[in-house]
Amino acid sequence: MISCNFLCKIHNALVDAKGNTAPFGGINIIFTGDFAQLSPVSGKQLYAHLDLRHCATTQGQKSIFSRLLWLLTNTVVLLMKIMHQSGSENEWFVETLACLCQGKYTDDCDWKDAPIIVCDNESKDELNIRMTTAFAQRTRHTLHWYHCTD
Repeated sequence: MISCNFLCKIHNALVDAKGNTAPFGGINIIFTGDFAQLSPVSGKQLYAHLDLRHCATTQGQKSIFSRLLWLLTNTVVLLMKIMHQSGSENEWFVETLACLCQGKYTDDCDWKDAPIIVCDNESKDELNIRMTTAFAQRTRHTLHWYHCTD
């Protein structure tokens, strides 16, 4: 997935190249991607909630403009059949991915201790606390917290 800032850069480059101030320099654009993937490494994702408190900044205005560009998309094609992991040997994996993507996976799975990737430290810290506490309860161990300073 690309960030709002990157979409704005694409738009500006096409406007300059074509000499046309219409969105994306007046040419048709085909976007492809997987919305179930991680957010952009830096910048605001195109489909995220915009914080209007930052609209007075240049970056905030670019994010709003990019979001408006994104909303100009008038045709969407959803590909529903997974082709990359096809075959009967991958059936369980494909079903598991679909459940995870739709948020329908239940707590009775064997993924309780699986790593979770997040994009910010606040989420990481909260997940570490929750997962450590749950692990201690599940294994009936006393949890001890130790804090250090550098």
